[in-house]
Amino acid sequence: MATPVAESAATAVARARLNPVGRKQIFLPNHVITFVRPKANQPPNLATFAVPLKFNKFDLRDYLFHVYGVEVRGVRSFINQMKPERANGGFGKWFRPKSAKMMVAELKKPFVWPERPAAADREAFDYQAHQKIEKLKRERQEEQARLYRAEIPLRTQVAVPEHRRGLREQAKEFLANPNLWEDAPGVTRAQGRSVWTEVETESDFEEFEELEDVEAEAGSSDIINEDRKDGKGR
Repeated sequence: MATPVAESAATAVARARLNPVGRKQIFLPNHVITFVRPKANQPPNLATFAVPLKFNKFDLRDYLFHVYGVEVRGVRSFINQMKPERANGGFGKWFRPKSAKMMVAELKKPFVWPERPAAADREAFDYQAHQKIEKLKRERQEEQARLYRAEIPLRTQVAVPEHRRGLREQAKEFLANPNLWEDAPGVTRAQGRSVWTEVETESDFEEFEELEDVEAEAGSSDIINEDRKDGKGR
């Protein structure tokens, strides 16, 4: 006769067989693999990938087969050593960036890359904004490099900003059309100069001096009262 423990164990096994939840193992990779566009004369059956340094040939072969269903006949790998650079935008210490590992896989079925989209078809990818950002980065790096070398450009060598050109054109328009000007308060067009009004008089200075005297007396009386509270006064 089966014991209650055995019956509960058999029931749990039966439920696990019908609904095997929690047994499937899922691995979330933390590596990045980049499919690099081939060179001009590269055959279509060779695919180039940028992989992490810890990747080996078997990892790339299994990755392409299990994720994309791509069969690979062979894999060749090599490591590109980066050129020395300076930290902090070219002003810090010299260092060598981390090396990059590349792998070239020989595909069983060739793959042909699509043609690059035309400039007019790149608006959906914010191509124009990306180009402007890259241009600003290059200009800023060049300016920092000139300042680091103490190369101060002349005024004629610096491009005039857009807002300054707009102000210059607006000033030319005002000078060419005097009717665009409005009479400011206190200015007569016949005289061509400002009409000054008196803002400070001697009486104002006298009132100011009297106010200073009152404040000085009030301050001295406060000091005497504080001394008396402390017991220093007579």
